[in-house]
Amino acid sequence: MERYELPEGWEWVTIGNKKYFSLIMGQSPPSKSYNIEGKGLPFFQGKAEFGEMYPRAKKFCTEPSREAEKDDILISVRAPVGPTNIADQKCCIGRGLAAIRCTKNILPKYMIYALRSIATEIAGSVQDQGGGFTAIKRNQLETVEIPVPPLDEQRRIVARIEELTKRVEEARRTIKEADAELATFTPALLAKAFRGEL
Repeated sequence: MERYELPEGWEWVTIGNKKYFSLIMGQSPPSKSYNIEGKGLPFFQGKAEFGEMYPRAKKFCTEPSREAEKDDILISVRAPVGPTNIADQKCCIGRGLAAIRCTKNILPKYMIYALRSIATEIAGSVQDQGGGFTAIKRNQLETVEIPVPPLDEQRRIVARIEELTKRVEEARRTIKEADAELATFTPALLAKAFRGEL
């Protein structure tokens, strides 16, 4: 990632920096421990289970090999590399994911937005490893740097991003409603035109 000059009080921090993070690489649990009946912990294998912010459990696991805690950042580490979600509960993570656990020095929401802002660069930093398959290793992930401001500034940034996101979602909803209205209005308008009523 390209460094640039940061405002006073900010610092560049790598994911390997123990003052800010713990990194847990996923590992596949025994296949006999998988189920879809909701027994054990939710089991996430990769981006396929990701939602907008939180993953959706399709499988569960009674013998987890690696666990993520609530509020850990889940990052896809195998094809595709870079997409993120936040664990909304304790869960089991397979080989396609890593969990980044934030210390009290960094907000999980700030971290996910920071990672999303450089997701393309993270993916681009990983070379094709044959057969079109890409993955990022622990030592590579630990070197990823993000700019970290003081906690109060992190809170302000998160609040601003969420405010703007809400406005964008409201605009999308309005456009969708207008499109639906237009879809019903246009045929009626055409019918009137062909009857000479316009």
